[in-house]
Amino acid sequence: MRRRFGSWARPIAGLVTLTLALAVTAPVAAAEASAPVAQPQTLAASAKATVAALPIPASVQAQAAPVAQTTSTTGSKSFFKTGAGKLALVLMAAGTGFMVYSAFSDNDPVKSQFR
Repeated sequence: MRRRFGSWARPIAGLVTLTLALAVTAPVAAAEASAPVAQPQTLAASAKATVAALPIPASVQAQAAPVAQTTSTTGSKSFFKTGAGKLALVLMAAGTGFMVYSAFSDNDPVKSQFR
């Protein structure tokens, strides 16, 4: 048995073709000729220009003496060498060990009412 799709297939194919043609050509036709775009500034250059344009109050200028940076002794220490880091490593190892143990020891058959 052969079905004939001629009664509704051709109008739908025409609508699909028209929709695709409009979707491709409408944005191009609606686009305006834009002015030449200048090269965009980088974010760092734009931030420096914005900060340079801001007025600086006299009280802030008096306080703006250079301050020597001090580094703390804990700033250079690795996280995993601290007490909290060691605890985190132990907990991760325990969790991984339990996961491996439970994956290989839970091989009992499932006795469910619904299976």
